[in-house]
Amino acid sequence: MKKIVAAMDVLNFSEDLLSNMKFIAREVNGKLSIVFLENIIAGGIPLASAYPEAYTANYQALLRESLAERDRLRKEHLDYLFTICGDGEVEFTLHESIGSPVQKVVEESRFADLLLISSSTSLATLYDSKPPQFVKDVLVQAQCPVMVLPEKSIRIKELIFSYNGTFSSMFAIRQFTQLFPDLSDVPVNLVYVAEGNHTTLPNEKLVANYLDNHYDEVKYTVLQGDPAAEFLNLLSHHRNCLVTYGAFGRSSLSRFFHHSEAENVLRNMDIPVFITHP
Repeated sequence: MKKIVAAMDVLNFSEDLLSNMKFIAREVNGKLSIVFLENIIAGGIPLASAYPEAYTANYQALLRESLAERDRLRKEHLDYLFTICGDGEVEFTLHESIGSPVQKVVEESRFADLLLISSSTSLATLYDSKPPQFVKDVLVQAQCPVMVLPEKSIRIKELIFSYNGTFSSMFAIRQFTQLFPDLSDVPVNLVYVAEGNHTTLPNEKLVANYLDNHYDEVKYTVLQGDPAAEFLNLLSHHRNCLVTYGAFGRSSLSRFFHHSEAENVLRNMDIPVFITHP
């Protein structure tokens, strides 16, 4: 049985997200270890700019009220989670974490086979980017494969493997294949965005041989043009799918989300995204 860590915002999650996490855990025959995250530093103190006079005069009272409300919501959401997940479909454990959310999730990922996070998890008090900075930081630092899940219910009718011939892109495909052997009957589309005039699929025979050994139905798509734009355009016509990405080594991870295909997908599409790096 595989260990699946699911990182969730204790104050903000949906029933569809829980259902998605249960679905993934079932597909990999995994035990779900749910980590409830809470950024008490960012979320517990009221914003001075919102209520300047009250903040000056009644800071302690506002802080106590804010913390009391958070405690009420926390207990309410814990009860809700046990109601949804306590149906016996998936074995799960639960523990809470207060402090640095990114640091905690990275630590948990070191001892997991797969990490699940929501594409909208922010844990920020102010307006955040899309995808949120928390999601970006986790994807850059995670020490196991990560599945980024949308908040809405998912259906996986097609697997789309992004491929550019590099070790990292093939590593992601191989990691996914090893984690999800029961998805061998789901159609696969291996997508390569040609660079320049190199329209031939890199290592075509080798990658075809690998996929044919693991999947029943495989097709190959070669695109030309800007990789981010072309890939996003393709995905816009494939709603019920899952896509894989490989990062390009630790030295360039800091640049992974600057105008990358993965960031475009996370920003514009409500589909599961599987990302890992060697």
